[in-house]
Amino acid sequence: MKVKLPSGKTEEMNIGPLTVEELLRLLDISQGEVLVSRDGHIIPEDTVLNNGDGVRIMQVVFGG
Repeated sequence: MKVKLPSGKTEEMNIGPLTVEELLRLLDISQGEVLVSRDGHIIPEDTVLNNGDGVRIMQVVFGG
């Protein structure tokens, strides 16, 4: 699975199937601070990811 991290770095991970929530926990990333997309579409935390997927984890910016 290719995972593009919020830092811009891309990691190739040989894991899956697992949920978005499990992936974020594995990477020690807080769910409340990021959005995860697959194929350009935001996906919920209960989405099952497979080893061949490419996902992007994007930092959410708060402000006013």
